[in-house]
Formats: sequence, structure tokens, C-alpha cells
Amino acid sequence: MRVQDDERPVVVGFDGSPESRRALRWGADEARLRFLPLVVCHAWQWPYHLVSITPGAPEIMERVGRHVLDTGLAMAQDFASRSPVRGRLVEGSAAGALVGASGSAEMVVIGPRGAGGFQELRIGATTAQLVAHAHCPVAVVREPVHPRADRVTIGVDGGNLDPADLGLAFEEARLRRAALLVICLCPEGTEDTRRAAVRFHTNLGVWEEKYPQVNVETVVETRPHPEVLRHAADRSDLLIVPNRERDDPAALPIGPVCQALLREAPCTLVVTPSHVPPMAGR
Repeated sequence: MRVQDDERPVVVGFDGSPESRRALRWGADEARLRFLPLVVCHAWQWPYHLVSITPGAPEIMERVGRHVLDTGLAMAQDFASRSPVRGRLVEGSAAGALVGASGSAEMVVIGPRGAGGFQELRIGATTAQLVAHAHCPVAVVREPVHPRADRVTIGVDGGNLDPADLGLAFEEARLRRAALLVICLCPEGTEDTRRAAVRFHTNLGVWEEKYPQVNVETVVETRPHPEVLRHAADRSDLLIVPNRERDDPAALPIGPVCQALLREAPCTLVVTPSHVPPMAGR
């Protein structure tokens, strides 16, 4: 299958840090598996908007940014030899550039923190802002802690299964030839889960028929959701969670479950926004 340049791309935020290099490799693999273009995005910003102490300083900063982007593009060409690769150099904040790019992207890929972040910092400000405001799924790529498990996991609200989330999970499992664990998250402390379980398995059956090649495991859980998903991440290569709290205008930009997993998940985490466009069929 040929890759079309006008398709929604996989966008990777790159700043030259080890975390962004790891994200670039992961994003290149995602683009290759999906037959999608790959866009390497770098943002540069002169820190003082009102005055330039040194004449020509902003131009120097832009040239430095171009050098960082060119480095990322060279790496991307090696990682994604079969995908069209484009660069995007943006003046402004990295978070703003990536949120803007997410409106026309299939997925945005980023490391948990960028250049300048200290080792103990689990999630950087750019990553947090992107997850909070992106219009498409965001993959936060971590260095694997455990051996490869050949498993994709998704946690879903037992009373509100989003077809886009399930479609993303099944497609990721199919592309990776991995098993899929679907966790039905009931309200904590629920004593009778039978009704939720019936609705859950009925909705899931549609996707199992569509993806017969995917080996599906299911579990219904009433324990605290961060605990359940954190434990599942120990046995997964990819964990998919929705940032559903964004449906409530009064809620924080990132819900508590998502916040906990951004800090603690030992594998790559894909966060889906409240309303995700259907994944491109492959």
C-alpha cells in the first residue's frame, strides 16, 4: 500500500533530548505500520518578546531551531524509510505548536519530558499541556521497564464505551500482532456488576467480530481505577486511557486517573481526548 501525503499524519514533537529521540523512533514505527506520513515538529521561541538584547538574536535562535529539526529529520528518514517525512518548524511554545498540529493529525507522539527536564521529573509541562488540550490521541512514549509483553491494554468506562477508543485499541493490537486486554472499569465499590458486564460484552462483541485476528481478554473491575490500570501497565507494551473528565467543563484539564498514569505508568501511554475522530481504516 502506498502512503499518500495528504493523509492525516503522525506528528512527533522533537527537541533533541533522549526522550524525544525515543518518541521519534516510536512515532516512525506507528507511521510505518499505519501507512501514514510522519511529521517531525520542533518549536523555537525567543524568551524575551519585547526587547532583543543582542541584535539578530532571534534569527540565531531560529537557525538553532532549524539545526535541531534537521537532526530529527535525518533520524526520521532512517527510522521511517517507507513513509513520507516532513519537517515543521514553528515559532512559539512547543505545547502550542503540538496542540495546533493535533487538529489535523492522526496521533501526536511525545516524550514524557523534554530537554532541560531533570531526571526526577515524571511529566514535563509541554507534555501535560498537550495531553490536556489535544484534539487527537497523544502517545507519551516511555522507555520500557519490563520485557516485551505483546499486549495492548485499554481501560474503558463500563457504562459509556466510546467506539473510537475501542477502535483505536483493536487497531493497535492488530498492527502489533498483540493480545488486547480490555478492562471494564465500574464505579469503585460496585457490588453487582452483572448489568454493566452484559452491556460491556455486548458492545465489545461488535469489535471482536470486526477484528477476529485479535486475541481479546476481558476483566470487570471495581477496585480503584489508577491501581487497576497501573498494575495492568506492568504487563503491557501500550496502555490506552481516555481523558474523559474533559466532558465536564468544570473539571480539571487532565482527570485524576490520567494524571496518575502519566506519572506512574511504566509503559507507553496513549491518552484519547473526549471526542476522537474515527481512526483511518487500514
